[in-house]
Amino acid sequence: MEIVQISDDDYVFRRVPINPSYIKSDGSITSYAFCKKRDEDGLSVDLERLTSPETTILDKSRFRLRRINAGIVRNVINDGLDVIHDPVEGNSAHSLITGNITGSKQKQLVKHSEDLFL
Repeated sequence: MEIVQISDDDYVFRRVPINPSYIKSDGSITSYAFCKKRDEDGLSVDLERLTSPETTILDKSRFRLRRINAGIVRNVINDGLDVIHDPVEGNSAHSLITGNITGSKQKQLVKHSEDLFL
């Protein structure tokens, strides 16, 4: 699969499970929604220009969808974070937010992302 460059103008989607670990009682997103799993090279996201919200969300009864700008990740939250294209079999839009994603950076990712209501 071809690797594409992600510019600061690009947006990525983050799928968030609808369960108490990720959604607060007031409906807002917890910072846990932007937590990287230990064995992963980065936080899994999908590059918007290579997919659609409907494709990324998979099942809107089980997931919510957040959208964040790559330039915000790199230049506002910053501190070594990057957004890279990392296609996988069955998902050519798969990308990663890489770097040390600390608790405070997770909160910033939530703050600077927006819900897409499908």
